[in-house]
Amino acid sequence: MTNTPDAPREWLQLRLDAPQREQEALEEALFACGALSVTLEDAGDEPVFEEGQTWSQGIFKALFDPAETDAGAVLACLREIVPQFSGTPRFEQIQEQDWVAATQAQFQAQAFGPRLWVAPTWATAPDAAAVLLRLDPGQAFGTGAHPTTALCLSWLDAQVRGGETLLDYGCGSGILAIAALLLGARQAYGVDTDPTALAVARENALLNGVAERLWLGSPEDFAAAHGALQADLVVANILAGPLRELAPVLAAHCRPGGALALSGILAEQADWVAEPYAPHFALHPPIQQEEWIRLDGIRRSS
Repeated sequence: MTNTPDAPREWLQLRLDAPQREQEALEEALFACGALSVTLEDAGDEPVFEEGQTWSQGIFKALFDPAETDAGAVLACLREIVPQFSGTPRFEQIQEQDWVAATQAQFQAQAFGPRLWVAPTWATAPDAAAVLLRLDPGQAFGTGAHPTTALCLSWLDAQVRGGETLLDYGCGSGILAIAALLLGARQAYGVDTDPTALAVARENALLNGVAERLWLGSPEDFAAAHGALQADLVVANILAGPLRELAPVLAAHCRPGGALALSGILAEQADWVAEPYAPHFALHPPIQQEEWIRLDGIRRSS
């Protein structure tokens, strides 16, 4: 294939579905078989919360130079290295594009209530943005794009009126704690087990001018430094299993009359997650967005 200087370069792209158990071996095999780049994308809409974790079902996209690649030879090479891979390989010709511009086009300013907007640094802030949180997609989960985060952001927009303390347990990128501070909370505490997430959250707090009001640390550091904290607002956007286990901890750190929001919960998991919280909180009916729900409620006085 000949490309003129003014014509976009073309690539041979291999798409291949891959369950989690095959992903590591297939990534290595694709490079060994001549791929110039390999990316793994989510095959559905499954959040990833932990460093090193991948999706249960992914899609590999591998780029090859069409002038130097024979599709049949690539498939034979893959079969030799990973004989029993389960996906169906699909080759297609694609034209090169401005990948940075394409990625940026996917993330634009978005509203999460009457006041709060979230926008990446490259997006123009709308005139309607009473409160604007700047956040670029990065290593730590949480840009507002996923329903679990969106459900929490809209809750914060409704709850924060000024002067509150907030605990964000499993803070990731820090988006929820930072949003609360921008909306008027006095102090926020972000807790996460992942040092990378905490580092990203610090950068995002600096970007948004709230770093002095945001404490960040591990669960162990939080227990040592703020073990007696009873916050006005407690939010946790993680996974159903950890949320159940954390019920005593989150209840202990929410003052009587304070408010709680839990997300990262599939609709069919709502009752299971609610069970250990019901003795401590008067829970409202779940709020659903797509297949995800938010549980929220008010801390009982006893």
